[in-house]
Amino acid sequence: MRLEVGGLEDMLMSMQQMARVPTTVIDGMLNAEADVIVEAQKESGRRHGLHKTGSMLNSIKKGKAKVGGANAYIDVRPTGRNAESGSLNTEVAFVKEYGARGVPAAPFIQEANEKKADEAAEKAADVYDEWLDSLY
Repeated sequence: MRLEVGGLEDMLMSMQQMARVPTTVIDGMLNAEADVIVEAQKESGRRHGLHKTGSMLNSIKKGKAKVGGANAYIDVRPTGRNAESGSLNTEVAFVKEYGARGVPAAPFIQEANEKKADEAAEKAADVYDEWLDSLY
């Protein structure tokens, strides 16, 4: 069996460049992904009928990107207090997502994340590609 690789020099250059991606680019990639997921979670919640007052769904926001060392992430979650119950919107979302005694689960967050994972990754890749293009 024989392995042939064409463009090895280009591939090595890309790998070296990936190791030096500026934090501003990583921040942009994370934000591009989060924008997709925020809207997907809100839409999924509406499809599940979780928009009685809109308080919890409207509170879903992206946080600030955290970039450092080998780790980078951004939170997407409900924020603040629920206008109807006064509970934290994260608590309301948890009960809606997983259910509770007498409350059936409506996994709107998981469904949204899974459904839009590829689109979110494509948006991040677009940001990365723009940066790569700027190098040449």
